[in-house]
Amino acid sequence: MGRPEFDSRRASSEAKTTNPFTAWAQGRKERKKEAREKAVRMIANKTVRNETLMIDQLNAIDFLHSRLPETVLNAKSRENQDCCDLEFAVRAIVHKLLKEQQAIKIDIQEIDERLLTLILLFQEAVKQGDVNAAYAAKGALVRGVNEIRTRIPNNRPQLARQFVEKNAAYLDQWITLVSFAQVTDRIKQNVESQEASYRMAKEAIDKSIEELGNLIEKDPAYSRAFYEIHEKDTPEERAKWSEEEKKLHRIMIDQRMKRVSLALNDRLLEQQKMDLSMSEAKYEALKAMVAQVPIVTDPDLMNKFQEDIDKLFEQLAASDVEIDEMLKTMDDIEGRIVQLDNSPGAIRAREVAAEEAEAVVEEIRRRQEIQSGELKSKSPDYLKKLGIMSQEELKQKKEEYEAEELRAAEEMAQETDEEIREQEGETLYN
Repeated sequence: MGRPEFDSRRASSEAKTTNPFTAWAQGRKERKKEAREKAVRMIANKTVRNETLMIDQLNAIDFLHSRLPETVLNAKSRENQDCCDLEFAVRAIVHKLLKEQQAIKIDIQEIDERLLTLILLFQEAVKQGDVNAAYAAKGALVRGVNEIRTRIPNNRPQLARQFVEKNAAYLDQWITLVSFAQVTDRIKQNVESQEASYRMAKEAIDKSIEELGNLIEKDPAYSRAFYEIHEKDTPEERAKWSEEEKKLHRIMIDQRMKRVSLALNDRLLEQQKMDLSMSEAKYEALKAMVAQVPIVTDPDLMNKFQEDIDKLFEQLAASDVEIDEMLKTMDDIEGRIVQLDNSPGAIRAREVAAEEAEAVVEEIRRRQEIQSGELKSKSPDYLKKLGIMSQEELKQKKEEYEAEELRAAEEMAQETDEEIREQEGETLYN
């Protein structure tokens, strides 16, 4: 049985198109394509000009007006830093590019295009508050500038062309990883938004139930109406109800349906949390794989490097399909919530919407149980090929690539500090 399809005609079209997550999900691949095309248009076949362009774009990253959380904007790995780790990495990368100007004698436009694309994605991540995407782009740029751009074998043209071609393909995998990270960030933001809406709705319903209870308890007319509704609830008796009884019955029915709606939205929210957890685990596993591919200049190791890149491509291509499936599921869930909240006032219409929403949740849960069972029946080697790691393996991999990123950033920072001290010394002497 396939997943039930959501008929968008049955939901409020205005609410559907204005949902921020749905709109973002629909344009995900288009934005990645636009960033790449923009980078290609901006890059010219002049290495020094491209360095200047990348430096300008890095300096244009606006941390002051970023939507990143305060914890990220205040995170510092060194006591003497006057800015957060992300901004400090940008400064170190800029310094490295300035230092290496005119040192490269061959055409590296393919690499510069990828680096500029990553810079543009970094800008967007900082602006929109996408934490994982910002860190992924930072890691990619540190590696691209510090380990790829500075290790081009200028004195061996044939090897240099091979090095540029293969590392451009490697940076393509980082670009895909940043896109994956952005999906994880947006799912998290959407879950947080849904949680806030759920809390507000629950508080409103709890308050209305309390107010109704007080009304029935303190107002004799509504106390009698409450009794009559329960004792004389037949079609013949309903025709004789007073205005208080009819009004009270409408209020009670509406509250009951709101509670049904709230309970189903709670279950849909739990499904989104499960998707978030799966996305985060997959992202961490993929980042560990991409970050730990060694950059080589030895021609004898180039074939092995190509094999590693090919494996990354297979993993990330498969994950990209999974991302689309996950976003489709999220979009279905959003549609069900909109449908439930915006259905016509007729009681039966709202009941049908509630029943359909519950059916979707059950189908998603059933499919996930099947997938989970299939994964458990596979061998560890198969799971590793899928990029799925145990918690212990994932923790170890994460610690390894974070230590490597820290080492590279520290190396760049020390170079920056030393040159600043030398410049200050020369100024004092003069």
